[in-house]
Amino acid sequence: MRPLLLPLESLVYGPSYGWLQYLIRSPQPLDAEATWQDITRSLPPVVDWVRNNWPLRPLRPLLLTAKMKQDHVLGIAEHYDVSNDFYELFLDKKYMFYTCADFHNENDTLDQAQQNKADFILNLLDAKPGQKILELGCGWGPMLKRIYEHTGDKENLYGLTLSKEQVAYNQQHNGFNVEFDDFITRDYEDESFDSIYSIGAWEHVRPKEIAPLSKKLFRAIKPGGRLVQHYFCRVPDPLFASAVCSQIYFPGSIGSPYRAHIKAYEGAGFRITHRSIHDYRPTLRAWFDNLAANRDRALELVDVQTYNRFLTFFPASWSFFDQGYGMLVRWVLQKPME
Repeated sequence: MRPLLLPLESLVYGPSYGWLQYLIRSPQPLDAEATWQDITRSLPPVVDWVRNNWPLRPLRPLLLTAKMKQDHVLGIAEHYDVSNDFYELFLDKKYMFYTCADFHNENDTLDQAQQNKADFILNLLDAKPGQKILELGCGWGPMLKRIYEHTGDKENLYGLTLSKEQVAYNQQHNGFNVEFDDFITRDYEDESFDSIYSIGAWEHVRPKEIAPLSKKLFRAIKPGGRLVQHYFCRVPDPLFASAVCSQIYFPGSIGSPYRAHIKAYEGAGFRITHRSIHDYRPTLRAWFDNLAANRDRALELVDVQTYNRFLTFFPASWSFFDQGYGMLVRWVLQKPME
């Protein structure tokens, strides 16, 4: 069945999709370094053109239609509700950030790089005791933990996630006010938060949802408050072929172009006071190396196909950024004083 699906899926969904699925379905754990090299290597120009242009542009929205209609919780659960213990094998030990870290130099460890990132975002938030702060897509609570370290105020920190595993983890380890809810469809009280932020969650907001959600969050923030964002967006406007491949890893989620975000934020009333671009590639390589180094334990926690899926996810994502299709941006969006 596996060899038969390769040409069929390649024809319908594109050669990259078919090939990645072929690798993932291997009955044996993939060889780590060979997998990294195979996925990240440069291809001949003709092959690269086919990969980047198939499926043809008019077909791509049609192939994604069903995924874009499904409930957000389905895609989130498929990726995140694997095993908390599994994620602990490759994430940093102190915080468990599953988002881009800041490697200041080649000697930085993953833990140091994630500390750098946490401090950077803390500075953007300018969090103070007594401020009511909400995180959209809070994961295992790493940034909530960093804010609490800084302010000593846990009572006013809130988080939302669509992962039941992450809710359970926060209840067991952190004691933060974390709810299982979709931050995209949720209703918010007007002017109820001093700050709202997200780290690596805005990627799950579909293109048609960005503008209305931005307006909803603008109303939820107090005058003078801020929305801090950390996420990657796609650089080219046209829906590129790799968007179809992304459904292997995050079904139902798709990135939006950079300028669409600017239009939505300013249209909602925010004033952009900070924008910075960061490099996701070193983080992806660090996660890959950690997962490969812990292969035996990983295979005790998840099946072979799940292991293979993550082992291909990191180099595929690395290539996405290395080829210039996406970039990691941090924003500070200020709500003007009335």
